[in-house]
Amino acid sequence: IKALIIMITIGAFSLAQTIFITEITDPQNSSDAGRYVELYNGGTEDADFSTRDNVWGLQRWTNGNTEPQSVKYLTGTIEAGGYFIVCNDADKFLSTYGFACDQDIGSGGPADSNGDDNIALTRTDAEGTIEIIDMFGVPGEDGSGTGHEFEDGRAERAAGVTSANPQWDVSEWNIDNDSGGGDGNQY
Repeated sequence: IKALIIMITIGAFSLAQTIFITEITDPQNSSDAGRYVELYNGGTEDADFSTRDNVWGLQRWTNGNTEPQSVKYLTGTIEAGGYFIVCNDADKFLSTYGFACDQDIGSGGPADSNGDDNIALTRTDAEGTIEIIDMFGVPGEDGSGTGHEFEDGRAERAAGVTSANPQWDVSEWNIDNDSGGGDGNQY
């Protein structure tokens, strides 16, 4: 039994390291339809976001708030080597980009950031403990004027990053924003 528990724990840890945030957007011309969070599964197995002992979600710290919003839980499956897009409005996303997002979690949450918020990919275990798997930004710090501001732009994971990081690391991201960061405003 101990060997089985160790294998399950190692398997869950490996899965957590291979699913991570690859892009967060706040486009200049489409704040009500173009915002989304993109996840990637760099593993060799599909991942079901809603298994009983391994519930995945996104969480947002708005502006400089030290307490996060409630977790928005993910549903569905992310294929091995595949992407999963979480949007703020499925109909508007479809009309903006011409393809469907994988999950609509509504406005006001992690997929609806105006570029100065902090967003985490989380996993909740059977006891209700929330673990940060991947982190964009610094909880409790308003992103305006910082290395994690993506207002009217986007934050994309830098080439070569292949796993999640529960601690913010500016070197893992390419940031475009209306303050002149990166390539500036994104449409």
